[in-house]
Amino acid sequence: MTTSSTSIVNAPWMRLVALLFAILLAIGAFFLWLNTEEWVPSVGERAERLEELTVSGDVAACIDKRVADIDAMVAQGMIGADAAEQSRAQARSLCYDRN
Repeated sequence: MTTSSTSIVNAPWMRLVALLFAILLAIGAFFLWLNTEEWVPSVGERAERLEELTVSGDVAACIDKRVADIDAMVAQGMIGADAAEQSRAQARSLCYDRN
């Protein structure tokens, strides 16, 4: 008294379940589209704010100088890769704090 899987899949109630699932997915996609439409215009505003957040020339020059010094020490074998990475992070922090 078992039923085959094809008779369950092709049953009218299962088709109704699939139809309801498709409708729910369509409604979800519609609401996602509505939220995306509100988000897209604000991308330009956020892009304009990026100019305010850029690094000044003094800070960039300081970072470049210190990173070049650290790279030279790595090339000479004075410090290892891990120490160089920590030194670069400290150099960036120091340059941001000073300028």
